[in-house]
Amino acid sequence: MLQALMKANPGSEFIYVVDTRPKLNAMANRAAGKGYENEDHYSNIRLLFIGIENIHVMRSSQQKILDVGEMRAPSMTDFLWGLESSGWLKHIKAVLDAGVFIAKAVADEGVSVLVHCSDGWDRTAQACSVASILLDPFYRTIRGFMVLIERDWVSFGHKFSHRYAHLDGDPKEVSPVLDQFLECVWQLSEQFPCAFQFNERFLVAVHSHVYSCQYGTFLGNSEKERRDMRLRERSHSVWPQLWSERSRFSNPLYKAELSQSQGVLRPNTSPYCFKMWKGLYSHLEKATPPRQSPADFLSAVREESQHLEEELTNQQEVPAGGTAHHSEQGIQHTNTPLTRTPASAWATVRTQQLDPTSCDGFQNKVQFVLVVERWLFCLQL
Repeated sequence: MLQALMKANPGSEFIYVVDTRPKLNAMANRAAGKGYENEDHYSNIRLLFIGIENIHVMRSSQQKILDVGEMRAPSMTDFLWGLESSGWLKHIKAVLDAGVFIAKAVADEGVSVLVHCSDGWDRTAQACSVASILLDPFYRTIRGFMVLIERDWVSFGHKFSHRYAHLDGDPKEVSPVLDQFLECVWQLSEQFPCAFQFNERFLVAVHSHVYSCQYGTFLGNSEKERRDMRLRERSHSVWPQLWSERSRFSNPLYKAELSQSQGVLRPNTSPYCFKMWKGLYSHLEKATPPRQSPADFLSAVREESQHLEEELTNQQEVPAGGTAHHSEQGIQHTNTPLTRTPASAWATVRTQQLDPTSCDGFQNKVQFVLVVERWLFCLQL
């Protein structure tokens, strides 16, 4: 198989074999008959151990980070000690580092990469999915993200029922594998806020449905189990529901033509770049209504501006000293003369150069639609 992979990429003289386990774990598995590749037995391969811990370590770590999120009015010392002792962000960094290595090998070196772990449905899915997010802008769209989860998780046999305790079973099989991938994507979105078509709400919604069992998408441990349970006939897919709500999940900062939205993402994985995902783990964030983020605020302003611009376009011309009758809504308005700018001129208005020392230097006497619109406009100076 390795020789076949080599022939598929004739431009490379070797192939990376990425074992996502810690080397010590791989050596222990060898004693049990599983093992790992011996470089002496293969030509032109380079073996690399990434060091992502097993499901048992991750399960314990998640419980500790949940305990940190449940703290009520913790001191700074208690919070930082709890966050450090959980080791959660260290594990998130390990998963992200694995994806970064794979992406660099493919994009920068042009080398093929074979990825595996003990079984292939946990750490392998994490590393390959993160690499796909980094390499291909399609997977950073709402539709592409759905395709990615279907491909690397659902179709590749991730054990949803066992990992997320859908049924009574062995509690030692429970582990937050997909949770960690979703958090890696969230960490990336914090570094590249314009690169993702979806927002944090979308990631939280996917996370909720993984555990809810409301849809058949995340039930069962394999494609065979889902076929045997006839889930396609007896349940619904989660993706049409999420797609129907895509306006709620859209990131207003995303633009496909921006340089950040194209090409390969190259995140900084230094320890100080990682933060706790409050929206998922903090009980205060989950118990209170979500505050309006700057992205949501910008989206609301944009929608309101568009609505008012349409009204301006449809408004009748008001003669000097005259009276306007707005008969469409059955309301009569008496207006003092105002200079209104048609919607077609707004693009020019927003891009005009103002006095860099003050926004009051604008001399066209244009009536801004909203005070906040003027504030945002001036903020760009």
